[in-house]
Amino acid sequence: MKLAYREPSEVSGLVITDRDGTLIRDVPYLSRIEDIKFLPGVIESIRMLNDRKIPVCVATNQSGVARGYFSEEFLRQSHDHMNLLLQKEGAKIDLFLYCPHLRDGKISGYDRECECRKPMPGLLSEAIRYFGISPENAMMVGDSLRDVEAARAAGVFGYYIGTQTLIDQENVIRVDTFSEAVAHYLSQIESHVARRSSHVP
Repeated sequence: MKLAYREPSEVSGLVITDRDGTLIRDVPYLSRIEDIKFLPGVIESIRMLNDRKIPVCVATNQSGVARGYFSEEFLRQSHDHMNLLLQKEGAKIDLFLYCPHLRDGKISGYDRECECRKPMPGLLSEAIRYFGISPENAMMVGDSLRDVEAARAAGVFGYYIGTQTLIDQENVIRVDTFSEAVAHYLSQIESHVARRSSHVP
């Protein structure tokens, strides 16, 4: 499911990010708007990406819909509220993608297998298609191994905020925060641009 705040356009990069525990405080099955609190440094990093015209996309599992804890309308309201808070600081998230499904969910229509629930790559692939960017130029950051697995399946570089063991460390870096992931990603983009410029005849 999608909630867009930006039309597709030519971009040089793409930051795909988990939501709970990565951008905002992790509240299990968050169901109250007032519980939405951005983690330290997140707003500044999103504003930095906005300034560089690099879109920011949230890709989040929200099985609370299938479990009957909250509605899709609440999800839309919560994402609107996140952008309202960001806009007060001169920042915004460009696209929200979420999976409301769960195979054993209680709510009819949502109780099914799908391709969008991470670690499946559906949400990430949709973001890549929406912005028309090559997977190798995008990144995914999250606090779950599901995020890392989804990144690998979609062909994008992964950043893992967590302490679980990374059995396969190819194309993934462990970081402490969203801000650290963004800083590393931007440094990689700048290095690539510098190398390309040095080869111009």
